[in-house]
Order: sequence, then structure tokens, then C-alpha cells
Amino acid sequence: MPDPSWQAREQAQHAHRIHQNHVRHHQELHDRARARHAGASRPHRPASHGPVRGARGGGLAGLLLLLLAVAAVVLVARDPELRATVGTFVRDLLSTVQSG
Repeated sequence: MPDPSWQAREQAQHAHRIHQNHVRHHQELHDRARARHAGASRPHRPASHGPVRGARGGGLAGLLLLLLAVAAVVLVARDPELRATVGTFVRDLLSTVQSG
């Protein structure tokens, strides 16, 4: 069985190394932020891998979603019964969100 004092010393040294790595990482982030505020360019800029999924202006999918939303609004605006149903649904949904 290992000596308890040796085990404790090893654990303390390991914890100290972890803490030092954390402090070093935090300091690097702080230094980069300071450099950006000072107007320096970034030391590394990741390569672009095309459009980011979920970003604004999602191309054709975003355009189709916009057209679908516009069509739904026009349909609701023209049909009084549908407008009342949608209004009731929205009010119920809003009250559910606010209460819970």
C-alpha cells in the first residue's frame, strides 16, 4: 500500500499543476482580449468552412421559411375565423409561458 503522505503530496502536486494550467489559460485569454481592444490583429483566425448552420441569412432555406411565414400572416389576416383561432391560441400560449 502506498505511503499516505506520498499519496497526499502527489495529489497536491497534481492539483497545483491543474490550477497553474487554468491560470495560464485564463491569462492567455485576458492577454488576447487586451490585444484586441488595443487594435492588434488576431494571432490566429480559423479558416472559414462555408456558411454556419443556423446563422442569419440561411440561403434558400431561410428564404423559404420567410415566404412561409409571410403566407401564414396573409392567410390569418384575410380569414376572420382563423384570425380568432390564432389569437386565442397565442393568448393561451402566452399565459402558459408567463405562468410557468
